[in-house]
Amino acid sequence: MFNFAITAGHLFPTVKLYIMPTYSVLLIDDEQAAHYAMQSLFKKFDNKIDLIGQAYNGKQAVEKINSLRPDLIFLDIQMPDMNGFEVLKHLEYQPYIIFCTAYDQYAIEAFNQNSIDYLLKPVDENRFAQCMDKIERLLPHRKTMDIGQLQELGKLLNPSKKATAIPVSIGAKTIFVRCTQMAYCVAKDGYTSLMTDEGKEHICNLTLKQLEDRLPNEFIRVQKSYIVHKEKIEEIQKYFNNRLILKLNDKNHTKITTGTSYIDKIREELLL
Repeated sequence: MFNFAITAGHLFPTVKLYIMPTYSVLLIDDEQAAHYAMQSLFKKFDNKIDLIGQAYNGKQAVEKINSLRPDLIFLDIQMPDMNGFEVLKHLEYQPYIIFCTAYDQYAIEAFNQNSIDYLLKPVDENRFAQCMDKIERLLPHRKTMDIGQLQELGKLLNPSKKATAIPVSIGAKTIFVRCTQMAYCVAKDGYTSLMTDEGKEHICNLTLKQLEDRLPNEFIRVQKSYIVHKEKIEEIQKYFNNRLILKLNDKNHTKITTGTSYIDKIREELLL
């Protein structure tokens, strides 16, 4: 959506046309006072903001976002029926998001939800102006945001904690298998096994994808069913269809054939 401004020259009747982006906005907050405060800020930017609707709870928010399809939503996080993050899970349409909340502990999750900005209430005029500058930098240049960039930002702000050991349940007790003792992990027959240097097998409750996210950088996914400890690879053999056979230095000298879709990552990680 755009506003148009026309100016005439002093000496000649020339006309210049300026196109200023206007963003349709939906305001979502369960407190009436917050609506008044944000509307007051919107009025200072009425040449850029078109308030097309308001919602006072999560259910209303979902209905209005899906029906009105605003460019932007200013979304409260703490609401009685569902929080702001739950609202996003029910959307059929993805607007740009600016979270507004009185609590700063949600900042990291907000960035992981691909938001443009995170405003702490009460929002002052200078902070809101910074938010508008950010909106203008991001929105006019492309119809859709670079979600990948925002996800990377979320990862930087909330770096995942890598495990040093993986818990394994044995009857009524839980033991921890040290990552340094693991040669590889394998998914088979609906469960995942952690295989140690000594050839011991420990059944794990985590999926291979969950393990991949938790294991330290010394581990690499080499095919659909296997994750390998890079330092346990003692020999690499070429195999047909551009694949490789990895021979490990565990007790059983395990051989694992890589998957074709993983080969580029493997060559990069192992400097091949």
